Amino acid sequence: MYKIQSIALLATATMMVAACGNSNQKKTDGSDTATANTIERVRIEQLTNGTPGPEKKNFFLRITDEVKTDSSRIYTTKSIYNKDTVGAKIEVVDFIPAGIIDGQPSDDVGFTKGKIKITTLGTQSDNLVKALGELFQIPTTDGFTKEVVLPNVFSSNKVNVDLSKKTAYSFKLFLENKKAEPAELFFNVDTYKHSIEFSEKDPSFRAGFISALTGK
Repeated sequence: MYKIQSIALLATATMMVAACGNSNQKKTDGSDTATANTIERVRIEQLTNGTPGPEKKNFFLRITDEVKTDSSRIYTTKSIYNKDTVGAKIEVVDFIPAGIIDGQPSDDVGFTKGKIKITTLGTQSDNLVKALGELFQIPTTDGFTKEVVLPNVFSSNKVNVDLSKKTAYSFKLFLENKKAEPAELFFNVDTYKHSIEFSEKDPSFRAGFISALTGK
């Protein structure tokens, strides 16, 4: 079991929020979130303002489409990097339990697996891997894995996740890979801004992150 070392890590994730397939699927009807058609009209933006190098990076993906299932939301996310569209499909299970209990991180209920799933959109996800490789200065010719990426998830929230509300939720992800220890990153879902945002905890996890996304 992964341990949260300090509340400071969770504060970092919270600051980032401020700064920045199941069956019976159906499009959202607009009663609790924006409709799929409304989301599709939003303008996709740059993946990052960062440049290749050792500095820690923040990334932004616009939610361009949303599918509601009985137990989750499946988000199509996209951005632009060097004129290429990059993106991924991200499924988030609803009502992920709060991981902060009485002001303290809880290892007992805070950690879950399978609550966030990351899958390929095809060429756009291959472009995402290529972009990350360039920014991390770890060039790769590998594409995005065809398998589902299932990180261990710690909920950095004081309340259970309710994706019908227009607000932001923060998590810490641990991605198992074939090259290093699980790669850690801060990950945020903002249903108000219609975005997925993530940032590096430390550049030492870059090789593992690329490995997790490519499966190699």
